[in-house]
Amino acid sequence: MKKTKELKVFETFAGYGGASFGLKKSGIPFKVIGFSENDKFASEIFELNHQGIKNYGDITTINTDDLPDFDLFTGGFPCQPFSSAGLGHGELDIRGTLFYDVIRICEEKRPKHILLENVKGLTTKRHKETFAKIQDELRRLGYSVEWKLLNTKDYGIPQNRERVWIYAYHGELPAGFSIEPEKVELKARFKDFLDKNPEEYLFLNESQIARLEEKHKVDFNINESLCLDIYNKKIRQDGTSITITEPHHNSLRVVHPPENGKFIVRKLSIPEHYRLMGFDDGEFNFGNQSYQQLCKRAGNGWDVSLVGKILEIIFNQI
Repeated sequence: MKKTKELKVFETFAGYGGASFGLKKSGIPFKVIGFSENDKFASEIFELNHQGIKNYGDITTINTDDLPDFDLFTGGFPCQPFSSAGLGHGELDIRGTLFYDVIRICEEKRPKHILLENVKGLTTKRHKETFAKIQDELRRLGYSVEWKLLNTKDYGIPQNRERVWIYAYHGELPAGFSIEPEKVELKARFKDFLDKNPEEYLFLNESQIARLEEKHKVDFNINESLCLDIYNKKIRQDGTSITITEPHHNSLRVVHPPENGKFIVRKLSIPEHYRLMGFDDGEFNFGNQSYQQLCKRAGNGWDVSLVGKILEIIFNQI
């Protein structure tokens, strides 16, 4: 790792602080000068894990005059459909979207670095114009833009989580610059990330398991603990997890090998969610929040292990 001066960071759509945790893993010296989060529970868990940092609240109400200067802007911004502007000209308008506020703040503060994240769908044909507009807006401000679709399972963690990462640099990037870390062979399997003694409340009862079996036509006779992909009605035999999502989606179950002729199926625990998001045991303070809220943070969060690798490769080239 090249020697880097202490980065001043402004973390937006902060959640549990994916950028902060990623920076810690990268070894890059940094200081978060503020964060933006308007969800009560997300703000609480951020403050528990990153104490003494000011929350500037809802990004749409931030006055840039109130913000200290910073070097790195981060955010996993929601991507609402962009409306058509003009009289039939078909121009995409960022006004009325939260990306407008990303641009508004960066236009005023001009940080040297911007790191953004979004779902894979942004890169598809359906959203081609939207994605192009996002990049055009950054270039309009004088940024060079690089992006890459990266999957968590290519970087040591058995979760099939594809996200698009967008990096913008105020100035010209060196020739051959890339934000894609070198892939690593996946040696760990889903079962390796599971609790040794899961809590009782996580387990489904026999009638719930029978309904799952009937509805999804899956065979629970397995030899190792695997991930049940409820959406696609199959057990993942490759030893990976589907994308972690908010708990209300009910998209994932853990299936254990049968015992005494009985099938064993359960929900993921809170620590299991966070291991699959790149956290080491003991690294995250869960506080006293509910299962629903803590797992919602994970479903909407950043894979902090991958973030660390992305930041490390970026700052090794600049």
